[in-house]
Amino acid sequence: MRSSKTKAISFVILPGLAAAQYGLDTSFPVQHNFAGDEYLHRTRSIFGESRIEAYNEFLKGCILKYGKEGKGHFCTANEKERIHYNNIQPPGMTNYTDIGFKKLKVSNETFSMIQKFWEKRTGERGEVPGGFLDENWPPGNTYTNHWSSPTKMISVYMDRNLTETIYKEVELKLKAWIPAASGFSRSSLYGIRIYTTESILATHVDRDPLISSAIINVDQSVTEPWPLEGYGH
Repeated sequence: MRSSKTKAISFVILPGLAAAQYGLDTSFPVQHNFAGDEYLHRTRSIFGESRIEAYNEFLKGCILKYGKEGKGHFCTANEKERIHYNNIQPPGMTNYTDIGFKKLKVSNETFSMIQKFWEKRTGERGEVPGGFLDENWPPGNTYTNHWSSPTKMISVYMDRNLTETIYKEVELKLKAWIPAASGFSRSSLYGIRIYTTESILATHVDRDPLISSAIINVDQSVTEPWPLEGYGH
Protein backbone atom coordinates (compact mmCIF):
# COMPACT_ATOMS: atom_id res chain seq x y z
CA MET A 1 0.00 0.00 0.00
CA ARG A 2 1.21 3.49 -0.80
CA SER A 3 -0.51 6.74 -0.14
CA SER A 4 1.02 10.09 -1.04
CA LYS A 5 -0.57 13.10 0.58
CA THR A 6 0.29 16.47 2.04
CA LYS A 7 -1.39 15.22 5.16
CA ALA A 8 -3.71 12.28 5.68
CA ILE A 9 -7.32 12.48 6.61
CA SER A 10 -10.51 11.12 5.12
CA PHE A 11 -13.85 9.97 6.34
CA VAL A 12 -15.09 6.48 7.12
CA ILE A 13 -18.55 5.38 6.05
CA LEU A 14 -19.68 2.03 7.40
CA PRO A 15 -23.03 0.95 5.89
CA GLY A 16 -25.64 0.05 8.47
CA LEU A 17 -23.88 1.69 11.40
CA ALA A 18 -25.40 4.76 13.05
CA ALA A 19 -23.28 7.38 14.75
CA ALA A 20 -24.35 6.02 18.13
CA GLN A 21 -22.88 2.63 17.17
CA TYR A 22 -19.67 3.87 15.62
CA GLY A 23 -17.82 6.78 17.15
CA LEU A 24 -14.83 7.79 19.23
CA ASP A 25 -12.44 5.09 20.44
CA THR A 26 -13.93 2.42 18.18
CA SER A 27 -11.20 1.73 15.64
CA PHE A 28 -8.33 3.37 17.57
CA PRO A 29 -7.93 5.18 20.91
CA VAL A 30 -9.01 8.80 20.48
CA GLN A 31 -10.16 10.07 23.88
CA HIS A 32 -9.61 6.96 25.97
CA ASN A 33 -7.00 4.25 25.83
CA PHE A 34 -7.87 0.69 24.82
CA ALA A 35 -8.17 -0.55 28.38
CA GLY A 36 -11.16 -2.11 30.10
CA ASP A 37 -14.50 -3.28 28.69
CA GLU A 38 -16.08 0.17 29.17
CA TYR A 39 -14.46 1.46 25.99
CA LEU A 40 -13.94 -1.79 24.09
CA HIS A 41 -17.45 -3.18 23.64
CA ARG A 42 -18.05 -1.27 20.38
CA THR A 43 -14.62 -2.15 19.10
CA ARG A 44 -15.17 -5.85 19.72
CA SER A 45 -18.71 -5.79 18.30
CA ILE A 46 -17.50 -4.29 15.00
CA PHE A 47 -13.90 -5.45 14.60
CA GLY A 48 -13.57 -8.35 17.02
CA GLU A 49 -10.14 -8.44 18.64
CA SER A 50 -8.23 -7.34 15.53
CA ARG A 51 -8.17 -3.59 16.25
CA ILE A 52 -7.23 -4.13 19.90
CA GLU A 53 -4.40 -6.41 18.87
CA ALA A 54 -3.28 -3.94 16.18
CA TYR A 55 -3.11 -1.12 18.73
CA ASN A 56 -1.16 -3.23 21.22
CA GLU A 57 1.33 -4.14 18.47
CA PHE A 58 1.53 -0.46 17.49
CA LEU A 59 2.60 0.56 21.00
CA LYS A 60 4.89 -2.44 21.47
CA GLY A 61 6.64 -1.60 18.20
CA CYS A 62 7.42 1.91 19.41
CA ILE A 63 8.74 0.69 22.77
CA LEU A 64 10.86 -1.97 21.07
CA LYS A 65 12.37 0.61 18.70
CA TYR A 66 13.21 3.28 21.26
CA GLY A 67 13.81 0.96 24.19
CA LYS A 68 17.17 0.13 22.62
CA GLU A 69 18.09 3.79 23.11
CA GLY A 70 16.72 3.90 26.65
CA LYS A 71 13.79 6.03 25.46
CA GLY A 72 10.98 3.47 25.40
CA HIS A 73 9.10 5.42 28.07
CA PHE A 74 8.74 8.28 25.58
CA CYS A 75 6.25 6.12 23.66
CA THR A 76 3.77 5.74 26.51
CA ALA A 77 4.27 9.37 27.58
CA ASN A 78 3.61 10.68 24.06
CA GLU A 79 0.59 8.42 23.67
CA LYS A 80 -0.89 9.76 26.91
CA GLU A 81 -0.25 13.30 25.69
CA ARG A 82 -1.91 12.59 22.32
CA ILE A 83 -5.06 11.34 24.02
CA HIS A 84 -4.94 14.14 26.60
CA TYR A 85 -4.93 16.88 23.96
CA ASN A 86 -7.68 15.12 22.01
CA ASN A 87 -9.80 15.69 25.12
CA ILE A 88 -8.84 19.18 26.27
CA GLN A 89 -8.14 21.09 23.06
CA PRO A 90 -11.41 20.87 21.06
CA PRO A 91 -13.64 22.31 23.84
CA GLY A 92 -11.45 25.40 23.98
CA MET A 93 -11.65 26.14 20.26
CA THR A 94 -14.11 28.36 18.40
CA ASN A 95 -16.41 26.46 16.03
CA TYR A 96 -16.44 28.52 12.84
CA THR A 97 -18.47 25.97 10.85
CA ASP A 98 -21.39 23.63 11.50
CA ILE A 99 -19.48 20.38 11.08
CA GLY A 100 -15.79 21.18 11.21
CA PHE A 101 -14.66 19.75 7.89
CA LYS A 102 -15.44 20.03 4.20
CA LYS A 103 -14.34 18.04 1.17
CA LEU A 104 -13.79 19.77 -2.16
CA LYS A 105 -11.34 19.98 -5.07
CA VAL A 106 -8.57 22.40 -5.85
CA SER A 107 -8.60 23.99 -9.28
CA ASN A 108 -7.36 22.00 -12.26
CA GLU A 109 -4.57 24.52 -12.73
CA THR A 110 -3.24 24.15 -9.18
CA PHE A 111 -3.56 20.39 -9.17
CA SER A 112 -1.75 20.16 -12.50
CA MET A 113 1.17 22.13 -11.03
CA ILE A 114 1.31 19.81 -8.02
CA GLN A 115 1.17 16.71 -10.21
CA LYS A 116 4.00 17.96 -12.42
CA PHE A 117 6.13 18.68 -9.34
CA TRP A 118 5.37 15.21 -7.94
CA GLU A 119 6.08 13.42 -11.22
CA LYS A 120 9.35 15.30 -11.68
CA ARG A 121 10.57 14.44 -8.18
CA THR A 122 9.57 10.77 -8.42
CA GLY A 123 11.19 10.56 -11.84
CA GLU A 124 14.42 11.96 -10.43
CA ARG A 125 14.53 9.65 -7.42
CA GLY A 126 13.28 6.42 -8.97
CA GLU A 127 10.60 4.19 -7.57
CA VAL A 128 8.71 5.49 -4.53
CA PRO A 129 9.20 5.13 -1.59
CA GLY A 130 12.78 3.85 -1.64
CA GLY A 131 14.10 6.88 -3.48
CA PHE A 132 13.37 9.37 -0.69
CA LEU A 133 14.82 9.85 2.76
CA ASP A 134 12.79 8.89 5.80
CA GLU A 135 10.99 11.71 7.60
CA ASN A 136 12.53 12.58 10.94
CA TRP A 137 10.17 12.07 13.89
CA PRO A 138 11.01 12.86 17.55
CA PRO A 139 11.88 9.78 19.66
CA GLY A 140 8.74 8.00 20.84
CA ASN A 141 6.36 10.11 18.76
CA THR A 142 3.15 8.08 18.26
CA TYR A 143 1.38 10.09 15.56
CA THR A 144 2.59 7.49 13.04
CA ASN A 145 4.17 4.05 13.25
CA HIS A 146 7.33 5.43 11.64
CA TRP A 147 9.45 2.77 13.38
CA SER A 148 7.94 0.03 11.16
CA SER A 149 6.48 2.01 8.22
CA PRO A 150 8.71 5.06 7.67
CA THR A 151 7.06 8.13 6.18
CA LYS A 152 8.82 10.19 3.51
CA MET A 153 8.58 13.95 3.02
CA ILE A 154 9.16 15.96 -0.15
CA SER A 155 9.38 19.68 0.59
CA VAL A 156 7.72 22.04 -1.88
CA TYR A 157 9.55 25.13 -0.64
CA MET A 158 12.18 24.74 -3.34
CA ASP A 159 9.47 25.73 -5.83
CA ARG A 160 8.38 29.19 -4.69
CA ASN A 161 5.84 29.56 -7.51
CA LEU A 162 4.12 26.32 -6.53
CA THR A 163 4.21 27.22 -2.85
CA GLU A 164 2.62 30.61 -3.46
CA THR A 165 -0.01 29.09 -5.77
CA ILE A 166 -1.04 26.55 -3.15
CA TYR A 167 -1.12 29.15 -0.38
CA LYS A 168 -3.28 31.54 -2.39
CA GLU A 169 -5.83 28.95 -3.46
CA VAL A 170 -6.13 27.42 0.01
CA GLU A 171 -6.57 30.86 1.55
CA LEU A 172 -9.40 31.68 -0.89
CA LYS A 173 -11.18 28.40 -0.15
CA LEU A 174 -10.78 28.76 3.61
CA LYS A 175 -12.12 32.31 3.51
CA ALA A 176 -15.15 31.14 1.54
CA TRP A 177 -15.70 28.24 3.94
CA ILE A 178 -15.16 30.29 7.13
CA PRO A 179 -16.53 33.77 6.39
CA ALA A 180 -16.83 34.52 10.11
CA ALA A 181 -13.05 34.41 10.56
CA SER A 182 -11.58 37.90 10.97
CA GLY A 183 -8.41 36.99 9.10
CA PHE A 184 -5.87 34.33 8.23
CA SER A 185 -2.12 34.10 8.71
CA ARG A 186 0.13 31.55 7.05
CA SER A 187 1.69 28.99 9.34
CA SER A 188 3.23 26.10 7.42
CA LEU A 189 3.08 24.12 4.20
CA TYR A 190 4.84 20.84 4.83
CA GLY A 191 5.04 19.32 1.38
CA ILE A 192 4.10 15.87 0.13
CA ARG A 193 4.17 13.16 2.75
CA ILE A 194 4.38 9.56 1.55
CA TYR A 195 2.80 6.90 3.74
CA THR A 196 4.28 3.47 3.09
CA THR A 197 2.93 -0.07 3.46
CA GLU A 198 0.96 -0.70 6.69
CA SER A 199 1.20 2.94 7.80
CA ILE A 200 -0.87 4.09 10.77
CA LEU A 201 -1.75 7.73 11.35
CA ALA A 202 -3.08 8.06 14.89
CA THR A 203 -6.03 10.39 15.43
CA HIS A 204 -4.71 13.67 16.83
CA VAL A 205 -5.36 17.39 17.05
CA ASP A 206 -2.94 19.90 15.59
CA ARG A 207 -1.05 22.20 17.90
CA ASP A 208 -1.95 25.87 18.25
CA PRO A 209 -1.86 28.06 16.17
CA LEU A 210 -2.84 25.55 13.45
CA ILE A 211 -6.52 26.44 13.63
CA SER A 212 -7.55 25.69 10.05
CA SER A 213 -5.78 23.32 7.70
CA ALA A 214 -6.16 21.83 4.25
CA ILE A 215 -5.13 18.48 2.82
CA ILE A 216 -4.50 17.75 -0.85
CA ASN A 217 -4.43 14.11 -1.93
CA VAL A 218 -1.66 14.15 -4.53
CA ASP A 219 -1.50 10.49 -5.52
CA GLN A 220 -2.19 7.05 -4.12
CA SER A 221 -1.80 3.41 -5.03
CA VAL A 222 -3.32 0.91 -2.60
CA THR A 223 -4.10 -2.79 -2.73
CA GLU A 224 -6.88 -2.46 -0.17
CA PRO A 225 -8.89 0.43 1.31
CA TRP A 226 -7.08 2.60 3.84
CA PRO A 227 -9.89 4.26 5.80
CA LEU A 228 -8.91 7.30 7.85
CA GLU A 229 -11.26 9.09 10.20
CA GLY A 230 -12.19 12.72 10.72
CA TYR A 231 -14.47 13.71 13.58
CA GLY A 232 -16.80 16.70 13.39
CA HIS A 233 -18.19 18.82 16.19
